[in-house]
Amino acid sequence: NIHNMNNKDSCSDAGSMVKAQYVPSPQNPGNIQITTDVLPTSKPYDVVTVDEDSSVNDTESPEEGNSHTSAGFSLWKASKIEILTFFSIGVVNFAGFGTYSIIAPFFPNEAIKRGVSQTVVGVIFGCYAVVAFLSGTIFGKYVAVIGSRFMLITGIFVTGCASILFGFLDYMEGTTFVVFCIAIRTTEALGVSAYATASTTILTHAFPNDVAKVMGFLEIFTGAGLMACPPIGGLLYNAGGFKLPFLSMGGLMLSCGVIVWILVPPQSDEKEEQKSGSLWKLFKVPTVIITCGIVVVIAAAMSYLDPTLQPFLESKPFSLRPTTIGLIFLLRSGVYTLLAPLWGWLADKKGATRYMTSGGMLTLAIACVLIGPSPLLTDYISVLPKTLWINIIGLVVMAVANGAGYSPVYNELLWAASDAGMEDNIATYGVVSGLAYSFFAVGEFVGPTVSSALVQQFGLPWASTAFGGLALCYTLITVLFYVYDSCTKRQNIEQSSEEEKLLG
Repeated sequence: NIHNMNNKDSCSDAGSMVKAQYVPSPQNPGNIQITTDVLPTSKPYDVVTVDEDSSVNDTESPEEGNSHTSAGFSLWKASKIEILTFFSIGVVNFAGFGTYSIIAPFFPNEAIKRGVSQTVVGVIFGCYAVVAFLSGTIFGKYVAVIGSRFMLITGIFVTGCASILFGFLDYMEGTTFVVFCIAIRTTEALGVSAYATASTTILTHAFPNDVAKVMGFLEIFTGAGLMACPPIGGLLYNAGGFKLPFLSMGGLMLSCGVIVWILVPPQSDEKEEQKSGSLWKLFKVPTVIITCGIVVVIAAAMSYLDPTLQPFLESKPFSLRPTTIGLIFLLRSGVYTLLAPLWGWLADKKGATRYMTSGGMLTLAIACVLIGPSPLLTDYISVLPKTLWINIIGLVVMAVANGAGYSPVYNELLWAASDAGMEDNIATYGVVSGLAYSFFAVGEFVGPTVSSALVQQFGLPWASTAFGGLALCYTLITVLFYVYDSCTKRQNIEQSSEEEKLLG
């Protein structure tokens, strides 16, 4: 399981000067050091050789800009190619998630005016997550075969074209409107799934030492798109009707495609024949199954309030205006976005990841019972009042918990892939990216669907209690697995040490 990513270069020149470098445990690929001047702090496993002159500078070619020589994610230390790649993908994330969220303020009412039932409106929203789940793993498996840059650019253009086509649904009514809504929304989901998987793969390849930190900073662009575009969509709708928001966001996405085509360099998977990643091999690792479950629970918690919190706060005893409710949603998104870089920085420290996940899941359970609040706390033991500020605290705590629990996911999956013996290359990064995106889509589908059904039967306080119970139960499962896994690895290390002593 020694990962020598530069073995071809180091062996091709017999006269080149080389020196030994230690590579840490394959359980921690995120800390692999390629520059030979810095040794990792973790215990070395073996010795490999690399070229003496392997550092990246600002005059590098596009092909060199994607090597694994990044010493860490820093806008001051990164090469120009890396900076341009990161900001190009960041802008795409802003536009893409803006395209996804811009329909929230006006589309449901427009659909109902055209004879569509509330249930069918839910199907139109829900089909997006279903397609994203089905396509994410496929795109992840074959991203190295298709080409990560090609998949990124194609996905952006498909998303932009789908958004523009959605604007022309203004001329349709009834069943025709529904059929084309689902068809275009499905196409848009395919495009987003493609570019999201490819962009994560490219950034993981560019910054292998700081995956979580990079994803944390990327969440700033994602959160900005989710926060800014719904009110922008409302303004565009009032100014130009149904078509203008979709034409505007579609045009923005197409412009982003051109920017990415110009600024993002060719990737390593375009230079030589690549094989697809092994999804089945990854699923054989128990850590992967547990981590995918965490992704589903957190994604469900992020989304279960989307269709249910607004009517709850508009009703008595709160009777809030839509503007105030929008500010409350903005507060939740803002807290998550601002803290994302901090959680990413912590998640790149391997010793902190499982504490972050466990603590985040437990905090999420607490946050859920504060929203409503739970009848268990207001009616049965009467420790909390039924006031607005309790709900606001619950939403803030939920934003903190979601960031802490979700940030370590990519690193956990990458380390699990290394444990499974998978190579440290574009194909593996693609499988991990697609897997994380797919299971997040499952949570995005389960959250709103289940919460809507529970609210209709029991009300939001009990529905939120149920999601809190789900988070608590999965926290217990996660902690028990982490304890078992830690004990097993410790026993294996001790056994290996004893065998080495006997052989020595």
